[in-house]
Amino acid sequence: MSARIPMTLPFGGAPLCGEAARAVAAVRLQALAADLPDGLTARMMDLDDSNLLADFRVRVVATLEDPDHYRMAGEVGNFVADHLGEKGLTAGIFRHEGRSGDGSGGRLVAYGALGLPSGKDPNRGRDLDLPEAELPWVAHMSSAMVDPSERGRGLHHRLIDWRIEVAEALGRRHLITTVSTRNHRSWGHLAGHGIYPKRLVRVGGDLVRLLVHRDFTADPIFDTASAELVAVEELAGRWDVFERGHVWGRVAVGDGAALRWYALCGREKGSAGA
Repeated sequence: MSARIPMTLPFGGAPLCGEAARAVAAVRLQALAADLPDGLTARMMDLDDSNLLADFRVRVVATLEDPDHYRMAGEVGNFVADHLGEKGLTAGIFRHEGRSGDGSGGRLVAYGALGLPSGKDPNRGRDLDLPEAELPWVAHMSSAMVDPSERGRGLHHRLIDWRIEVAEALGRRHLITTVSTRNHRSWGHLAGHGIYPKRLVRVGGDLVRLLVHRDFTADPIFDTASAELVAVEELAGRWDVFERGHVWGRVAVGDGAALRWYALCGREKGSAGA
């Protein structure tokens, strides 16, 4: 679970966007940059990086072991333009390889994007049945990707923490995204940071995705008496699980060829039937 930080804004008023939000995000990025492994730097990305980000995303998606882990068909709008412009914030991690150490040169090896919907923009809060009055306080934990050569170094976790801190600093109460049920490493990482799979939804027509959510005003407690393990390969068909609770994390059983992954499901304490 990531450490809580003081909020820049209360959950009310008008949410920051544009250059004001970008300034808040850049301040939070300093801590991430200072903690990176040797040879890596971080900076905010902007519209001048559009081709760089677009090419990186295509290249990383092509390396995925399961094509269902990330399907661009499930996106809405123009992901790159939206997350480098007024509708989002994106941090890039670069390997500078002997060149400029400020991230202006070097090779993009990871990014994390935070969507800031407003007005009539697509908003995952509607999938969660949030009241219309709460939709301005939604941030999207949009995609993060890491170059295969840099995996296992904690970059994904750092980018999750950065986006959590920025969303909370901007006063965005609800942090929401969708993740493939089969991409258990990704949703398992999110659950480890308190962003839990709350229900199943259909996106892009026929894709079944987990809707993951964190409410910064709540501190849910797992009712262990309701604990149930569901094999991750079965999760996409277990709509009933989410009628009784949600997923709290993933659990490994066995090792080697016998290793299997499960979703740890159950109610919150104090919920109906607990």
